[in-house]
Amino acid sequence: MNNIWLGSARRLIRRKPIVNFKKWKILRGDEVIVIAGKDKGKRGVVRSVKRTKNKVIVDGVNYVKKHLKKSTENPKGGWESKEMAVAVSNVALVDPTNGKATKIGYRFVEGKKVRVSKQSGTVIEKPEILTETRFKRDAGVFDTEPDNVMERTYFA
Repeated sequence: MNNIWLGSARRLIRRKPIVNFKKWKILRGDEVIVIAGKDKGKRGVVRSVKRTKNKVIVDGVNYVKKHLKKSTENPKGGWESKEMAVAVSNVALVDPTNGKATKIGYRFVEGKKVRVSKQSGTVIEKPEILTETRFKRDAGVFDTEPDNVMERTYFA
């Protein structure tokens, strides 16, 4: 539990930890629709997922104006438009057949666990972004060659 000392009296304030969801049904790259809040009805693609805070960042949704200080680069100051995170409970996945908000269930199809739309029953595939490998690097100078990996180098 997070404890914070606050005020001149140095009193201890205990914050409740955020309870995280066990099953995340909305993934990075999914098309979602906002079902609550100031941007209700807007659609967008999930750019990132913040699991520790139970929030998602959706493209084109929840813009906020941030004030900029005067600086050498910006002598007047001003505003900057920035996307902020939306609570995951305020967004719903878009059904691929009818384009409306839908709940998600799971089924086993041909031995694989897949996401299924509760409205139409269609299978919702994982986004292509998740199937790509993020970090590819070439073998360095100090890396073991693939042919020598299984070679026994230590004898007891």
